[in-house]
Amino acid sequence: MSSKNIGAISIVAGTAIGAGMLGLPMVIGSLGFVTGCLVLFVMWALAVYSGLMLIEVNLEFGPGVNFNYMTHKILGRPGQIVATGSVFFLAYCLLVAYMTGMGGLIASVIPVDPRVGSGAFAIISAIIFYIGTNALVSANKTLFAVMLGTMVISFGFLGGELNLQNLALGTPTTKGFMIALPVLFTSFGFHASIPSVVSYVGESKKSLVKILVIGSTIPGLCYVAWLMLSLGNASPEQLAGLANVDALVALISGNNLLVKRIVSIFAVLALITSFFGVSLGLFDLVAETFKRGNDRASRAGTSMLVFLPPLFASVMAPDGFIRALSHAGSALAIIAIFLPCIMVLKLRSFGKSQEFRAIGGTPAVLASFVFGLVIVVANYL
Repeated sequence: MSSKNIGAISIVAGTAIGAGMLGLPMVIGSLGFVTGCLVLFVMWALAVYSGLMLIEVNLEFGPGVNFNYMTHKILGRPGQIVATGSVFFLAYCLLVAYMTGMGGLIASVIPVDPRVGSGAFAIISAIIFYIGTNALVSANKTLFAVMLGTMVISFGFLGGELNLQNLALGTPTTKGFMIALPVLFTSFGFHASIPSVVSYVGESKKSLVKILVIGSTIPGLCYVAWLMLSLGNASPEQLAGLANVDALVALISGNNLLVKRIVSIFAVLALITSFFGVSLGLFDLVAETFKRGNDRASRAGTSMLVFLPPLFASVMAPDGFIRALSHAGSALAIIAIFLPCIMVLKLRSFGKSQEFRAIGGTPAVLASFVFGLVIVVANYL
């Protein structure tokens, strides 16, 4: 496999792995290990297929175009507005989740209210973005590599305390399934990286499919391991009662202070790397949408538009980590399922999509659309 393909795989996997992973045990722990893995597999398959649809649309235009351009060309101004609005909603929901999670982790180390921790984290981040983003991008790559290292170390320590009998526990319920779906789909949210991957790799259909499958399988395997380790160190009932990351870390670490510190470092890095990645994308989107300049006054205003709304939401709902991830799942369903389904069907009706077609024909596209409806409805039941 070429180094370019390996780099593209890391883009897909790196975009998916992040804070959503931390919420998985809280939403699927009650289902049990086997059932939880089955639901994970279904969400992985849905994410892969929706990714194939985006590749189909992207290859119709060729490398170098973004999602905003594709929706405008195929669906017109209304489709572009829906797409841009959904991206805004997705990004803000994710930032609320990250701020809430960081607030809880900070409060577990320093005796302050979690909302104070969220505020401090948001203010520091806003200052960093105001100063400039070039150094941030380079630093985030290093932090992501360190995060992967701490994840492996955390897995090793948690594996030493594994109670295999817990893996046979769990009571699957319809309500449990519905609660889990939006968060699980959010955890496979690599779709924003696909136009960049197509631009980077080119129009090799075989390579793009391989990159998509491998790049999405890596996070899937990490999630299975994380679920096994979490269930192996806590009962399904205990996991189901959690609301934030700090409580999860404390529970699965038991009374081992060293394990708690290592898992906390992993959780903090997972939140920070995801937070900076999403914040950077939202910062550029705000600047582009509202025609903001790059001078100091404009950057200060853009920073406030990026960070103040999610900070307000996280302060108002300090235990809203899972709820924010669920709302993000609904927005992602619009971006990664509904819009690609509509665009693919429209292109095919015009006799286009000759470069590449996602497998399954129209029935598979319609089935994906129905799954997307289930994800959105599940979030608001």
